[in-house]
Amino acid sequence: MTQSPLSPRPVRRGGTLAALAAASLLVLTACGDNGSDDSSGDDPTPSGSSSATAESPASGSASAAPTESATSETDLPSKGTDVAVPVYYLGDSPRGTRLFREFHSLSGAAGSDRLTGSLSEALTSKPDDPDYRTPWPKGTSLGDASYADGVITVDLSPGGNDLTKRPGSTTKSDATMAVQQLVFTAQAGAAKGRKPVLFQIDGKPTGTLLGVPTTEPVANAKVLNTLSTMSISSPAEGQEVSGTFTAKGVNNGFEANMTWQLLDGDKVVADGFGTAGGWMGNKLFPWQVKVDIETLAPGDYTFKASNDDPSGGTEGSGPDVDTRTVVVR
Repeated sequence: MTQSPLSPRPVRRGGTLAALAAASLLVLTACGDNGSDDSSGDDPTPSGSSSATAESPASGSASAAPTESATSETDLPSKGTDVAVPVYYLGDSPRGTRLFREFHSLSGAAGSDRLTGSLSEALTSKPDDPDYRTPWPKGTSLGDASYADGVITVDLSPGGNDLTKRPGSTTKSDATMAVQQLVFTAQAGAAKGRKPVLFQIDGKPTGTLLGVPTTEPVANAKVLNTLSTMSISSPAEGQEVSGTFTAKGVNNGFEANMTWQLLDGDKVVADGFGTAGGWMGNKLFPWQVKVDIETLAPGDYTFKASNDDPSGGTEGSGPDVDTRTVVVR
């Protein structure tokens, strides 16, 4: 098997993560997130797979025409040999397990290497946010990944695991979401729009992956059934802040409203609200708010972003929420 240009596994640069993540969001905001993998455009599920849900993943034809243009991850910034790559992880929401996105800083990733870099991180790296997780069996890694003729091919190295079967410790829902985790990560890393993903194990096609059917290239499930409808993109987990900082993310909530709080333990020390770029359709919309921390004592705080819940919690599952730890200096 031909090894990717990133082999051995890319080196994470923790010292530059926050800066690159913040820079990534500046680019995404400047582009209005148009065509980004989870924030703009119509339902990005390839034609023929419109009924796909997180609970029932669809298999799309390799020739299926996507309804979304190239993603804005093509514009992710680099600094020397470092680059920020998008990675999806599983997390909990009031609506069940959903996917959340982080940006990771890698050394040696550039151009097409972002595809292999993003997937390698999803399979072998712990998420920066402790609220996120990945259910892939320990030892699983990326053999290779490529894009050609409208299909992303992802070849997995099992590391002694039987990747065709769902581990007993993994729920059916998490197994389905794990496959979708790689589909969304591959699409974001390849930056070619909503292309189906053909999975292989040790260079050979596989009919199942963690018990999920993968005979045909797998399309992404519907965005609102798969991604959290509230997700923080910046600040990064553990980022140092002072004076004021700008928080950014994506959202799909009632009338585009979102609320935020800054918590010292359980105590709310600052709060406010914002408005995303939209709120209808099967997509997420960008938001950003400024947070004033001039009067706060140095220490660790939690930034919490939520959908607006007009029922006050009396109806439905409640708002989707995402949090980040920030360090006030």
